[in-house]
Amino acid sequence: MNKTLVRTACALAFGTVALTAQAATLVNGNVLTIAAGVPTYDGDGNFAGVTSGSWFGCDCNGNNVLTSVELTPLSQGTAGIVIGVATLPGASHTGDPLPGDTNAIDAPYSFFGNTASDFTTIGITGSTEAGLDMSGWKWAWAGVPVVNMGSGAWGAGFGNGIGNFVWDGIYGHAYTLDYHARFPVGDPSGIGGVAVGWHFEGVVAVPEASTYAMILAGLGLVGMAVRRRKR
Repeated sequence: MNKTLVRTACALAFGTVALTAQAATLVNGNVLTIAAGVPTYDGDGNFAGVTSGSWFGCDCNGNNVLTSVELTPLSQGTAGIVIGVATLPGASHTGDPLPGDTNAIDAPYSFFGNTASDFTTIGITGSTEAGLDMSGWKWAWAGVPVVNMGSGAWGAGFGNGIGNFVWDGIYGHAYTLDYHARFPVGDPSGIGGVAVGWHFEGVVAVPEASTYAMILAGLGLVGMAVRRRKR
């Protein structure tokens, strides 16, 4: 590979490709980091809602609106949302989260006094135009291992199994992901039919090193083709 091609490869690996995503479409290995939800409290120290960051919401009063007091703050788990990667169920038991409880996407959280975590049996993929395919989205809570949350969309602008994704297409910049579903009627959690929602925000991280390796390998093949044509 000549010096010009080497410089081009380095620029792609550490410059343009690391900063700009084409057409705001996510690729396997991209990571959506999860900014922690910030709780707020009233003058008596009672929970009053989530002011910013990521959250899980449950429409407890059935009015198809998620008010601030119906939100539970979320924070990042061991990995965040890794595009194209399925995850295993995280901690799920009675009582609040315990030291050592883990989950890949978001950290285990307390819901009605019991521990919950979110996971996906199908790798999440998609774009800002089509939304993110979250049909494999699952919920574990209070020892119930799997609650299917891949359907039951509610509210204007939401479709079954599709998360509304907003991002400017530049790696390192902020995103928001909103997803609505309903607990299946008759599911083991006993909350069947209730509307819920997730709001994630954070940044879209650059592709993993394996992606750079593929780019460099592709440039190597281009260099070989150029040399053959010159001969």
